[in-house]
Amino acid sequence: MIESKKINDKYLEALIVSIENSPPQAITKRSEADTFELWSDPAILEQLSGNIGAIFVRSLLNRLNVDEHHVFKWRLENKYRQYQILNHYVPDSVAESMGLSALLNTTDGVQKIRELCADGFFIKATLGHRTGENKNFDRTADLENIILSHQKESDQTEKWMVQKRLNLKEEFRLHTFSKKVIYGLTFIMKGEDSLKGAYAEEFVKGILEKLPETISQGTLIGWDIGITDNNEYYVIETNVTGFHPEYARGFQTSGYFGDTEFGSIMCAWLNHYFSLNYQVSIDSVENSLLSSNPFYQEFMYYAALFKKEQLEFLRNQVKATNIAGILYLGEQINPLLTNLLTYFQIENFADTYYLIVNGKNAPMLRQFFSGHADVMILTENDLFTADQYQLIEQLSYERRKKICSYRALRRIPEMAIFML
Repeated sequence: MIESKKINDKYLEALIVSIENSPPQAITKRSEADTFELWSDPAILEQLSGNIGAIFVRSLLNRLNVDEHHVFKWRLENKYRQYQILNHYVPDSVAESMGLSALLNTTDGVQKIRELCADGFFIKATLGHRTGENKNFDRTADLENIILSHQKESDQTEKWMVQKRLNLKEEFRLHTFSKKVIYGLTFIMKGEDSLKGAYAEEFVKGILEKLPETISQGTLIGWDIGITDNNEYYVIETNVTGFHPEYARGFQTSGYFGDTEFGSIMCAWLNHYFSLNYQVSIDSVENSLLSSNPFYQEFMYYAALFKKEQLEFLRNQVKATNIAGILYLGEQINPLLTNLLTYFQIENFADTYYLIVNGKNAPMLRQFFSGHADVMILTENDLFTADQYQLIEQLSYERRKKICSYRALRRIPEMAIFML
């Protein structure tokens, strides 16, 4: 087997010297709440390579004085450079990899590459995104054409890498900022055991502890973590937020923040994360933006719904069991609220969710959530006597919500409960 550390030692050494001799970014918590309006800022929209979610992320990071070019001095958008640096600080955290150009420059390089591909390795592009989703991450079928093109031109940046193939049972996308995992932004991409996401988070925490602050401080990263059938954890790749200098040149971030189904929830969640931890947050959206895309209106709905005490509760209960969530729907079945419930289920926030609805909507909701053993439907009128409910019906939405939610508390056996 070829020792990957013997390849490009001088380049790696130069990278490490540069990393360890550069100052980390100074990202500090504001002494007072710093809120701002999201607007069509030309500086935010200029050279924006990501989707609509990137506008929110870039605006928040810009407010925090994050240098979006900082980590890209070391070309961390390049998957092979990611491998070199991660493997240097946390050996074996990434599947064994080699730069294709570096291999070609060794004696019998072409033959070595062919032997590696026959022995469980595959060819992977070092630049690109959504390759897993598009199912084009494995480019071994193009090997001969790739070799031919490399023999005609010099490739110092390593456009291709040779990586050991892993037999993955589960795969997760999770998100970190500086040296902390952002709880509530972890998704299963492959497999069925979503509960392993918590173990994937612990795996990444261990990596962050070993990475120098020069890389981690002020850096928002989407990590793709794979778990093999032998229960081994590996970094598949990192999706580093910032200004990518080459492929799809411009500001990029994790594509999940622009997801049509859950992206607005994620942006609101991230907004509150920065509010809680750094006292920086978006409190309004410019009218022209609000009318341009429903994504902005959805963001404002979720941002108003999330409260400091709720997010702190969920974060503190991450390892707890016997948790319940109460969601008040009332007379109107708000699709945004039911979508939020689906998000909470994906994130495993609670063991059971109680939906409080008007009696006329109960049959429809029971049918909608049939097969979901973790969702219980409570009707408003069942929480009170007939005389009491006549008075309840005359109250405002917020007042009814508060009274019904606290009334439901008396019927719920769980030890820990949060309400929306």
